[in-house]
Amino acid sequence: MKIGINARRLEGQPLGVARYIEYLLRYWAEQFSPDDRATLYVREPLAPGRVPPGPFSTRVLQPKLRGFMWENVRLPPAIRDVDVFFGPSYSLPLAYRGRTVVMIHSVNEVQEGTHPWWYPLTYTNIYRASARKADRVIVPSQSVKDDIQSAYGLDAGRIEIVPQGADDGFRPVDDEAVLRETRIEQLGEDRPYIVFVGKLSQRRNIPMLIRAFAALVEERPELPHKLLLFGPNHLNLPLPELVRELGVEHRVVQTDGRLKEHHDLTRIYSAADAYVSASAYEGFSITVVEAMACGTPVIGINRAAFGEIVDGAGRLIDEPSVEGLKSALGEVLGDPALRAEMRARGLERANAFRWEDNAARTLEILREVANERP
Repeated sequence: MKIGINARRLEGQPLGVARYIEYLLRYWAEQFSPDDRATLYVREPLAPGRVPPGPFSTRVLQPKLRGFMWENVRLPPAIRDVDVFFGPSYSLPLAYRGRTVVMIHSVNEVQEGTHPWWYPLTYTNIYRASARKADRVIVPSQSVKDDIQSAYGLDAGRIEIVPQGADDGFRPVDDEAVLRETRIEQLGEDRPYIVFVGKLSQRRNIPMLIRAFAALVEERPELPHKLLLFGPNHLNLPLPELVRELGVEHRVVQTDGRLKEHHDLTRIYSAADAYVSASAYEGFSITVVEAMACGTPVIGINRAAFGEIVDGAGRLIDEPSVEGLKSALGEVLGDPALRAEMRARGLERANAFRWEDNAARTLEILREVANERP
């Protein structure tokens, strides 16, 4: 079987979809049959090590063009000889007539306020057209399946739920010297912290999270914790101004979240007293599973797939609000026995999300589509 993959997301920082692709390739290298091959199509050469050894080749298609134009003008002529084409990031080349599978990670535009006003006029139309075109649509959760049926008008029979997760390298780091070094590295001092990992997207309510943290600090100044926002501020949210206004400029740390090795994240999670998310919508969250797999207590909003993933292993509030987040943070940070209980439940829950199984099911779907008669 010859698989074509739009691997353009591997060109940048390994967040979100890029990590999803990396996980699939890592396990596919062991799961491919002898006659299976995959070609990764990109706009520019990938950094060394981005593609694991195995039955993979990379093809750079120039000119780079813009994302939509590259996918719909440059890509279709190059993929005529593949048995199935996989779009791992919401979209497909709409003029391509071969067999296709698309991964829709979320339909977060169904949640008001998660995107700018122009988003439904652009990306929503592309993603809807791609989902309707695909022979099969993969989603990571029941929540996304329900949303895609409603928002895109898709038949349930064409949608496959394949969860994501964390690989076996994500486990608790218990070496206190490593944890201390991590706290100093990230905060500039050896001090406890809570952490959010990921892009500071609009739907993730980062300003609300900062306000909740500031309210907790004002109410309980004896708490020593800092808030670490471990991910790029790609929307240029006015965070420095906000933390100064709230008087917590020395308590909130934001970095681009770059590490030499992806599994260095294990010590970022393990050194934290809690992982917290104020996101209004998540189709899935790899970082939440990773945090649980590292034994880090999870706090979040019981919306969309977040509650589906955590399923009683974390502290969830019903609606995103400053008061609700403040209360949950205070409860978890102030109770070591509760954190120990959440740690145990999270470790057990994370075992339900294994990348080996998820990669195998994705490959099985691609094979089914490739073998279907026109």
